[in-house]
Amino acid sequence: MRILCVEPLRYDDDARAALEVLGEVAWEDCADQAEFVRALARAPWDVLVTRLGLAVDAAALAAAPSLRVVATPTTGVDHIATEALGARGARLVSLRGETAFLESIRATAEHTFALLLALARRLPSACADVAAGRWRREPFLGFELAGKSLGLIGCGRLGRMVAGYGLAFGMRVLAHDVDAAAIARAPAGTQAASAEDALGADVVSLHLPLSPDTRGWLSAARLAWLRPGALLVNTARGELIDEAALLPLLHEGHLGGAALDVLAGDGSWDGHVAAREHHPLVDFASTHPDRLLITPHIGGYGRESITRTRRFLIERLRTTLETPPTPHPETP
Repeated sequence: MRILCVEPLRYDDDARAALEVLGEVAWEDCADQAEFVRALARAPWDVLVTRLGLAVDAAALAAAPSLRVVATPTTGVDHIATEALGARGARLVSLRGETAFLESIRATAEHTFALLLALARRLPSACADVAAGRWRREPFLGFELAGKSLGLIGCGRLGRMVAGYGLAFGMRVLAHDVDAAAIARAPAGTQAASAEDALGADVVSLHLPLSPDTRGWLSAARLAWLRPGALLVNTARGELIDEAALLPLLHEGHLGGAALDVLAGDGSWDGHVAAREHHPLVDFASTHPDRLLITPHIGGYGRESITRTRRFLIERLRTTLETPPTPHPETP
């Protein structure tokens, strides 16, 4: 069994040892998509252990015709051409659907609230002001979260965690989800709401998975439902938001602020690192640090979460390799 792992820095000794039991492992630190494709073409790999930021697309799959399994330590798999993978009879191992395990992974939910607090209390600008040699209070008047409303778009695992944090801060939590059962599992005190009512909250946080149905969900029309002065937080996927429609709301001051851990296209960063391309939202954030915060898709990048997910992924991979693949039905 020949295994290529392209995220060597984020697998601890235990995870490395567990992976190396499964076969002959090459640990490659691929900096970009071109390096990734070259690594795939270097040997007849049976298994690929990949990461967010490298696209397992048609070109990558063509470079690795012997691949039988692709494993990714993510719930979202938009960086993988899943249909093309399935068409060749290869299997995908991810964290999608691993509900019981994922309930213990809280880094993204905590990052969501960290961004919210940073916006509410204007922390980046206040820290920068002190670093510049000043000691002022007046420019950095913030506001309390207690008594404010928190609108959650999506009430899955992460939405429910953020609901709990909001309730702990004394916020009124309004949750919108097409699955009524998801809201029923939310912490006591969470109120079911229509999309329009949730988007009308003081703070709105997105927790939708990316799919054809949710791509562009926060459209120009729905952005218009955000109340003046509202805060918007997105730690899900950048493609959920019509970014071109969001920018004018920030320029005009309609929104009190936004905090984004994700931008459209950042699932594959080769040639699309926003800061290198003068992305208009990045440009706005650089000149308006009180109004727009952007972090580089680090929501799930907590040390404990990284360690647990990598170990869990290797165990799932082991189980998959020990289970014979389901044969494809013969085409008449």
